[in-house]
Amino acid sequence: MHRTMRKIINLWMIALLLTGCSKDDGDSNAIMLTTTSVELYSVVNNTNTVTITTTDRWTATCNAQWVTFSPKSGEAGTHTITVSTTETNRTKAIRTAQLEISSNSTRKSITIKQRDDYAVFDKKNINVPAEGATLKDITFKTNLEQDQLLLYSSAGIDEWIVFGSSNNAPTRAAYNMILNSITVKANTEKSAREAAFILGMEGKNQEVLFLDTLFIHQEGRSSDYRSTDFSADGKVTQLNKATIGRGIPIVLMGDAFIDLEIADGTYMEVMNQAMENLFSEEPVKSLRDYFDVYAVTAVSSQDTPGSNYSTTFSTVPHTNDTGIDADEDKVLEYVKKVKGIDENRTLAVVILNTNLHKGVTYMYADSRSNTSYAVALCPIIENLESEMFHEVLVHEAIGHGLGKLADEYVNSEYGSATEKDIKTLKQQQEQFGWMLNVDSEQETDKVLWSRFLSDSRYRTENLGIYEGGATFYKGVFRSSENSMMNSNDSPFNAPSRQIIYNKVMKLALDQEPGYDEFTVFDQAHQPTTWVYKAITRQGGRQNAEIPLAPPRIIYRR
Repeated sequence: MHRTMRKIINLWMIALLLTGCSKDDGDSNAIMLTTTSVELYSVVNNTNTVTITTTDRWTATCNAQWVTFSPKSGEAGTHTITVSTTETNRTKAIRTAQLEISSNSTRKSITIKQRDDYAVFDKKNINVPAEGATLKDITFKTNLEQDQLLLYSSAGIDEWIVFGSSNNAPTRAAYNMILNSITVKANTEKSAREAAFILGMEGKNQEVLFLDTLFIHQEGRSSDYRSTDFSADGKVTQLNKATIGRGIPIVLMGDAFIDLEIADGTYMEVMNQAMENLFSEEPVKSLRDYFDVYAVTAVSSQDTPGSNYSTTFSTVPHTNDTGIDADEDKVLEYVKKVKGIDENRTLAVVILNTNLHKGVTYMYADSRSNTSYAVALCPIIENLESEMFHEVLVHEAIGHGLGKLADEYVNSEYGSATEKDIKTLKQQQEQFGWMLNVDSEQETDKVLWSRFLSDSRYRTENLGIYEGGATFYKGVFRSSENSMMNSNDSPFNAPSRQIIYNKVMKLALDQEPGYDEFTVFDQAHQPTTWVYKAITRQGGRQNAEIPLAPPRIIYRR
């Protein structure tokens, strides 16, 4: 009898436990969802949101590596969870994951679907010799219909690439698309040149989602000449002398300039034009007296940058983006040729002897010291008098290098800022005073440029809180629709001008001016032009600039 009773009690307890474990839904009103499914596009960092309301503290988990979300927990109330993709879906099939929301004994599930939209080139790069070539079969695979697929090309491509007849437009055939009979003309210049084709589609908010990019790189005409006279190498020439405060040093130098170009004055002509470009935009245009500008002569063995050539700083323009590699130690060695220079306060600028559309800035962080050292690399884009050369040089050297500003453009390759991205941004802002022209806050009284929003003097600049910045479509905000840090063809916006002004005052005078001091200066030295270049459509292609590479952050030990 005793054993029988114990068995009954044990069975009763097991039944209670099983009943408790199976109560996954608990109180159905404890968690309320706006939707039970979320759809994301196939590209990396695409984002969507879901709103939940709970009566108690909650946590969220997900069973897939290709999904990230934030926040992961919270107190009772209404919360918006942002869900993002961490990788492009290349499985060619819709994939799903489950986002589980738990609160006490209640659990509810949200299905996350990542679409299978794709368009992928069979190659990432095509190298063409200087004498030109006909590219018969540029193929890519896609599951998009023709009216969904967008084809972009980089600006200026029609000057040296010829498309065949109209029947050579993209045609669908068993998920394979072909661009055929594309003729690349002979390149008679010594500089290499590049073009890009970009496959994309339109998102739900009419934003363009870039799916894949193909770069066409054509070599310039070869030259067997090598420098023999290096007597001028390392010569320092001061181009501008500070008359106020402790002069802020800018060191200009060039790469892939041979001895003949040093002797005939080409090198110094480039250095002087680069300096004038740097001082062409406010606020540095009116702060020229705070800067010491030096040109250091660098004689290269050959006159072409690239991995197959011998140049002083070993610059190598990337063939699959707008970045540039360089010998950082060699650049610093030439900076130190300026006697007594303080490298931690120096902006180094390297001008590449090529007309490729490239540009990047190395920003150096040192937790032990407050360094402002940066290296901006920029080719002579198009030509010495080109507006493009002027714009990119100012964007890189003054924007990134001096002001430590973030890019304000967006790039669908980066999509939406994740929780980790926001954490990194805040760390750079708080620890180094960088990237202060963008913010993850979007409330008027909390955003970094809040004082400008209520200042009637800046009403004509249409300042606000625009989503998109630091290359991210979502999660990061900028203060103006366009600016020097966005499409490069407009002046710096007011918050960026203040950041640059404050940097100059700190470096030259060791002062930290307030908002009122800056606005007095700024109202007396206003930018004069505000323009915006719209993307234009040419036939079946859209003409667009390839975004410049974001700054390269280098942490020193």
